Amino acid sequence: MNARFYLILLLLSLLFGAWTYLAHNQGESVKACYQELSSLPVYAYVADTTHVEPIKNGLQGISSLQGFEHETGYQAALELIEAYGLPLSDEMVATYRFPDLFTITFPADKAGIGAKARVMDLLRVHLPEEDIDAQMGAYGKLLEELDRLSHRNLIFNIFASVLLFLIFIFSRISYELHIYLKQKRQLISVVDVMRHNKLNAAHSWMMLLVPGALVSGLYYLGVYLGRWENLASWWSFASMGALSLIATLVIFFSLRVYEHDAILSNEEPVVVLGDTAADKEVDNA
Repeated sequence: MNARFYLILLLLSLLFGAWTYLAHNQGESVKACYQELSSLPVYAYVADTTHVEPIKNGLQGISSLQGFEHETGYQAALELIEAYGLPLSDEMVATYRFPDLFTITFPADKAGIGAKARVMDLLRVHLPEEDIDAQMGAYGKLLEELDRLSHRNLIFNIFASVLLFLIFIFSRISYELHIYLKQKRQLISVVDVMRHNKLNAAHSWMMLLVPGALVSGLYYLGVYLGRWENLASWWSFASMGALSLIATLVIFFSLRVYEHDAILSNEEPVVVLGDTAADKEVDNA
């Protein structure tokens, strides 16, 4: 009997592990999208140098930035000449007036999106829109992809929760009803039934704790040992815990109802006898 229960426990642990693996892959996709977003810096061209210090001070007040770099127009021009091998000398460049350049970069996480919005608000106060290169076309497509990934992740977790909830409940109830059926047909001894009743509470605790705790523990152990990054969303593990708790309660109350019905069906019927001595006395009177 116990072998069948441990097979159920192993099956649930493997399914919870598959859920964690897919949640981790979803996290990798989200991380890749954030990295692409962070690879799109904002370039701000400042022709009026009186705006340089206000912009610099404003950027320093945004703590969630990855960083920013300020170059004078002359420095930026020299870098372009060197990068593209242009046939211009330093003296020739010095005769031209180039705007100062701010290169603003963002971290590869959710905070970077909010930081970019704050940077754009700051720059629009001091600069015209045509002097700000935020690469919004590519940035907008990546935001749409990130939104699709979030919806896909939500739908996947709902589907996985419902599927594992049903497997959790019906595998355990099938196991318990199998024992009750053997007991009713007298295919197992009274000693086996008593032993099973003693293990019933332990089985409930094991199903409640082992699959989710085992999978979560192994996952975060791998994170701690540096085997992989912590990319699976925390609420995936919270969903596993909530699923196990609710399913355990459903199983407990379902089995209590079954046991109660079984006891009632085994009670001796009440037999009403007619023509008793008291009835005869009443009739004679």
